[in-house]
Amino acid sequence: MSSTDHEEVTLPFHHHPLSCGTFESYTFRSILSIPKLRNGIYNCYHCKECSLTFHKEWADSFFSQQFICNHVLKIFRRAKTPLVDSTDDHFCHFCRSKLKLKHFRCTICNISVGRECVKDPPPLTIYQPKHHKHSLTLLLRLVTFTCNACGVEDDRNPYVCLECNLMVHKYCIEKLPRVISINRHDHRINHTFHLGQGEGDKECGVCRKKINWAYGGYECSRCPSYAVHSRCATRREVWDGLELEDVPEEEEEIEDPFKVVNEKGDIVHFCHEEHVLRLDENYVTDNVNMRCRCCVLAIDGDPCYRCLECDFILHEKCANLPRKMRHLLHNHKLSLEVSFTRFRRSDNFFYTCIACQTHTDGFIYACHDGLCRYLVKSIKYDVRCSSVSEPFHHDLHQHPLYFTLQSSRQCQACGTKIDHDPLSCTVCDDYSLCMRCTTLPRKVKHRCDDHFLSLCQGSSVNDSGDLWCDICETKTDPSVCYYYTCDECGLSLHIDCVLGDLYYLKLGIPEPDVEICPNNEATRPLCSGCKVRCKNPFFIRSTEEEPASHACSIDCS
Repeated sequence: MSSTDHEEVTLPFHHHPLSCGTFESYTFRSILSIPKLRNGIYNCYHCKECSLTFHKEWADSFFSQQFICNHVLKIFRRAKTPLVDSTDDHFCHFCRSKLKLKHFRCTICNISVGRECVKDPPPLTIYQPKHHKHSLTLLLRLVTFTCNACGVEDDRNPYVCLECNLMVHKYCIEKLPRVISINRHDHRINHTFHLGQGEGDKECGVCRKKINWAYGGYECSRCPSYAVHSRCATRREVWDGLELEDVPEEEEEIEDPFKVVNEKGDIVHFCHEEHVLRLDENYVTDNVNMRCRCCVLAIDGDPCYRCLECDFILHEKCANLPRKMRHLLHNHKLSLEVSFTRFRRSDNFFYTCIACQTHTDGFIYACHDGLCRYLVKSIKYDVRCSSVSEPFHHDLHQHPLYFTLQSSRQCQACGTKIDHDPLSCTVCDDYSLCMRCTTLPRKVKHRCDDHFLSLCQGSSVNDSGDLWCDICETKTDPSVCYYYTCDECGLSLHIDCVLGDLYYLKLGIPEPDVEICPNNEATRPLCSGCKVRCKNPFFIRSTEEEPASHACSIDCS
């Protein structure tokens, strides 16, 4: 780099001497773009120690003005490895975005400022009459405070109202919605800066932690005891993103799932309108193909609606499932859909529940919101996951479970990592369940035993030490996993060995090319995929080939 008319100057916006003059070319990086004067000549300031370069006309104009803190900012080049006693936390004082290597700093106020906040500084006052009746003033100094809008403690520069003794985040006063609807409550909830002291301590309806009533949050005008943290209520898993202030609240008319047609209580269900269904309080059958068409689980003596003309059957509770519903697993309303279409080997078409990752061709709840359909191929939950509500009482745990939105938890039943939607115990900090283990059937039948198998956790009453799965002939790990057992025979069996991956697909209903069959014959079929005898309780039989081929799982099909 060559230069002419060089001089060393000391200016208030930098802590090192600067070379000032015209440069024929430059190989150093500039904090901002430097326009050419003519034929590659540049007029600028340059710091040799920091390798910083400033266009002279811009620097003289910009640094002649004071920042909103009434001081002149200086330009620094941040060290890649900060000193132990450094006061620079590498984040912008105002927006908390990470600072670039070259940034601005007020040495008097001891704050660092990012380039975006220098170009567009935060306003000194904010007036949002819908949120607060007074103007709020920016406190430039870094202080530790608890935001009156969200109740979160922070080290920031808040906006304050001296008349009301309020301190709030800029985001909270500008962005927090006033009235919203969330998937955890049936009514709309409203934001307030002061929840007020009610009867006893209030518990957040999402995270289940206590709420400090002296600060802000969301409350329900119809349910005095219901409250939610501001941050919890506006999470994308909970809120649909719509501000409902000034939007009339209209109750949506949802069609009933069935109509009663006579005095006997017979019904016509929307999924089977061609025939009449009649309630049977104690229906028992040995037919393994006789399963509820909705949840695809065995009837096992539960009250059910049976068709008077064909083998169509529904659990009573499944027949009463609503056509539309809000659920904890999704932030939009879900619609009940019926599909009797089987997956086909040509395109592997079947529904996979995004909560438990099991395959099913039973009824599903689906989201038809335009944004969800645009961003995600399909949002579908099977009716078993959609029927889980709070508080959820599991037979194998003494405390109720909640969707507390905790991430990176480990399932107590199967030991796998749960990335989304765990059910957690608020009493036992380490107890969580994934949706697959939450919805496991409590009792099942299997060809290996004449009795019902029960879902268990921990050591069996009849066994001690290592347990042995009689299906795959390997050890089980009862200290970590759930397993199925027969108390009368002392069997202990792996979950996957008992259920397989075809358990939630309908049996004995042939399609043009495939059929799901129970593996209960004397000779087990040979799988055309893995080339071994099928050990799973069900298998896929292809009817489009002669002789018919078999697959022991979806992976093998």
